[in-house]
Amino acid sequence: MNEWVTAMQARKWMKKNESFLPSWHAYVGAELGLFDEFRTARTVEAISEKTGYPHDLLASWVKVGVAVKHLKKRPNNRFRTSKRRCAALMGEDASPGVKALLKEMMELHIPTMLRYPDIITSQERAEFDHERHGGVVAETSALLEHFAIKKIKKMIREKQVLSIVDLGCGHGGYLRKLAAEFPDVQMIGVDINQKVIDKAREMSGDYTNVRFQVGDINSWTPEDENVDVILLHNIFHYIHPDDRAPLLDHLYSYVRPEGLISVITPINETEHGEAFSSAFNSFFVAHSNLFALPTKKELQEVSQNCKFDLFDLSPIVKEGSWYTFWLSPASPVEEIHQTGWSGETAQSLKTEKRTGELTRSS
Repeated sequence: MNEWVTAMQARKWMKKNESFLPSWHAYVGAELGLFDEFRTARTVEAISEKTGYPHDLLASWVKVGVAVKHLKKRPNNRFRTSKRRCAALMGEDASPGVKALLKEMMELHIPTMLRYPDIITSQERAEFDHERHGGVVAETSALLEHFAIKKIKKMIREKQVLSIVDLGCGHGGYLRKLAAEFPDVQMIGVDINQKVIDKAREMSGDYTNVRFQVGDINSWTPEDENVDVILLHNIFHYIHPDDRAPLLDHLYSYVRPEGLISVITPINETEHGEAFSSAFNSFFVAHSNLFALPTKKELQEVSQNCKFDLFDLSPIVKEGSWYTFWLSPASPVEEIHQTGWSGETAQSLKTEKRTGELTRSS
C-alpha cells in the first residue's frame, strides 16, 4: 500500500481518539479532587507541593485540561477550573452521579472492552466483581431511575399503593425519594450485596417506612403478605436469559393480582441509541456472570409465557436505549366475559390461575 495512504489512514483514526480525552481528563480530576484544587487560579508547582503529586504528571494533566477547555490558563503560569464546564465535578455541588458514571466507564467498561481480543481468543470471560463495583453501579442506576420517577409517583397516587418492594435496590436512593412523598407506604429494598445494603441502611435512617434486606431476588419473598408494586430496575442483564421467565414466575407468586411491576432496562436492537446499547451489550456478554440485554421480542415472549400483560413500553433515555414499562398480572378476561362471572368470582379465578389450578366453579 502507498505509504502516503497508510499515513493518512492512521491520521484519520488518530483524530477519532480525541473525543476520549475529555472523559479521561474529567475522570482523573474527579478521582483526585484536582478540579477543587484549581478552583482559584494556582500554579502547577503550588498544587504539586500541596498534594505531593509528581510535578510532571500533574503538568501533563493540566495541559490536556486546557486543550479540552476544562481548565483556563491565567497570567503568571496559573490555571483555574472552568466552572461552566466542570461545576458537576467540584465541591459540595459536585454530582455523585457524574463521578460514578465516569468511574464506571473508566474502571469497568473501557478495561473490559480493551480485553476483548484476549476474551475472544482465550474464551475466558471476565467476571463482574459485585463487592468491588456494586456501589458505583448502584449510583449510575439511580441516575436512570430519575427519568421514570414522575410516572411511578403518579401510579402510586392513583392506585393508592400500600407496599413497594425494590429488587436490586442498590443504595436505596429511589426508595428514599418515594418514601419522602409517601410516608404511609411500606417499602422494602432487597439487594444481594451486603455492603450495598449496609450503606442503604445508613443513608436511610430518617425514613421509618423503609427497610432493607440482603437477598437473592430469584428466591426472596416478603415475610408477611403480597405486595402492591415491585420495582425491577436495571436487573435483566444480571439474569441469564433462560432464568428470566422463572424470575417473573417467582414475582407472580407474591405481587397482588391488581398490582404492578415497574421495569427499567436497556434494550438491544432498538431504533434508539443503537451504538451505545450494542456496546453496552458487548460489555455484558464479555462477562461470565453478566448477560445479554433483552430485545423487545424477548420481553414480549417472556411476559406472555409468565402470565403478565406488558404495556406502556417507552424509551426514557433514547441515546442509551433505556426503556421503561409495566408488567401486570394477566387477568383471564376472555373467560370472565364469556361466563359472566361476578367480580368476586373473577378474583377467585385469578387466584386459582396463579396456582395452576384453574377450574370452573359454580
